[in-house]
Order: sequence, then C-alpha cells, then structure tokens
Amino acid sequence: MFSKTVHFGITAGLLNILFFLLQYRQNIHVEANNIYVLVMFFVTLVLMILAIVNESKKTEVFSIRTGLKTGIGVILLGGIMFWVYQMIHAHYIETDLIDKLADAMVEDLKLSEQFSPEEVTTKIAEYKSRFNFNLFASAVVKSLFTGFFVSLIASLVIKSGILKTSKNAA
Repeated sequence: MFSKTVHFGITAGLLNILFFLLQYRQNIHVEANNIYVLVMFFVTLVLMILAIVNESKKTEVFSIRTGLKTGIGVILLGGIMFWVYQMIHAHYIETDLIDKLADAMVEDLKLSEQFSPEEVTTKIAEYKSRFNFNLFASAVVKSLFTGFFVSLIASLVIKSGILKTSKNAA
C-alpha cells in the first residue's frame, strides 16, 4: 500500500514547500491568513482523496481501515517534508523568521485586547522558546487530525458505493 501511494504524499510535501516559497517571495509567509494557505489546504485534500480512490481501485476488498491508513500516510509524509523544510528555512535561509513570526503574533495578541502587555511579552518569549515544537504541531499534528476526518469521510463514501468507480463498494 505505501509504495502505491507514496507519490501522493511526496507531491503534497513538495507543493507545500513550493507554496511556502511563493509566499516567501511575496513576503507574506508570516501572515496566518492568505490565499496560499487556503489553496494548499484544498490541494492537499484532493491529493489525499485521489490516493484513497486509487488505493480502492487496486485492492480486492477495500476497507475503511485501508482508506484511513492511506489518507493519513499521505498527509503525514507531506506534513513531515514541509516541517523539515521549514526548519531548514528558519535556521539557515531566513534566520530572523522566528522574530518575524513573534512580531506578527504580538500584533494579533494586541488586537484581541484580552492580554495585558506583560502577558503578551510572556507569551512571545514562550513561543520563541518552543518554536520547533510549535511548528511541528502546526505542520504535522493538525494535519493528522484533518487527515483522519477527511480519510474517514472519503473511505465511507467509497465503501458505501456512492462512487461507482470502485469495484469494492459493498
């Protein structure tokens, strides 16, 4: 199964890196909400669903478990590739990335007005000290939750026979 769908995960990782580089080129990579994030989210979902559909066509008996393993595997591989690139980028290419992200976070925290200036300073210091973990959690752990639910829904749709392209629908 893994060798049949690994190219979907690699494609997701490479596209995430490409979109990050496009954001970096336009100097919007520290903004949380931009069009690239939304586009990449949908591209990743499409790649996951294609991998699950592809796997369902290649197996005799498709199971929801197989769909979950395939979808989560795709998004996990792509997420880890993207996280590794972000670590390389933050430590070697743009060494002040952590400070830029912290500055953007300061603005967001000040806009919410629920934090005092001392709390903002404390939160920023905490964020900087845990940057590698925060980035890992953002790139990989959140992806796993999304991947689980999308894979589950796609697998249920395929298993139910709504998509007649699969010979395995029960």
